[in-house]
Amino acid sequence: MKKCLVILIALLPLTAAAQQHTLEELAAHLGTDRISLQYAFTIAQPAPVKLSGVLLIQGDCYQAKGNGVEIYCDGTTRWTVDPASREVYIETAGDIEEFALWQDDLEDLSLTQVRYLPVSDDLSPFFFDTAALDADWVVTDLR
Repeated sequence: MKKCLVILIALLPLTAAAQQHTLEELAAHLGTDRISLQYAFTIAQPAPVKLSGVLLIQGDCYQAKGNGVEIYCDGTTRWTVDPASREVYIETAGDIEEFALWQDDLEDLSLTQVRYLPVSDDLSPFFFDTAALDADWVVTDLR
């Protein structure tokens, strides 16, 4: 389930039909704006999973929060944070192609409260500092 939010981010320009106009609009702003939005979707296979949350994107960087999981990506490193379990997984950020196989499993994609903001030099929202965590946290570095 932790990767499901990453899948949404990777598939924004790939998801078809009913949301195409909105996704095309988002794709047109990816290189020029910081984008904030709320999302909801269902992954249909193998068993339906409904996910929703908020997403902040700027270029190759993103922050997604929803369903109790937080994902931060600075364009090269991705931190998947589960505050309830006190776990962090650190991975090398992958390309969109690695998630393309999931696009046919997305249903009921809804993107609301889309806001286009000026690009900022402050990239701190896309970084997670594991040094600030106490000893109760489990940090797994998979890079």
